[in-house]
Amino acid sequence: MDKEILSKLKPLVGNSRQWDHFSNYLDVLIAQQHKTLEQSDNMITVCKAQGAVEALRKIRRLREDVAQAEG
Repeated sequence: MDKEILSKLKPLVGNSRQWDHFSNYLDVLIAQQHKTLEQSDNMITVCKAQGAVEALRKIRRLREDVAQAEG
């Protein structure tokens, strides 16, 4: 990923308290998608939920990506 883009996101991930709250919010959204996966009998819904979980996990890893781009 472009290091310049990641460096511009440093203020977003740099505040530990805010990041922790945001990360907890992402965890809730992931849990909701897992519930959808467990309860769905429709493959389209399953695929959408899987994609949502993947996207949310990538967002949750943003802090590590920014730190890695610095070092």
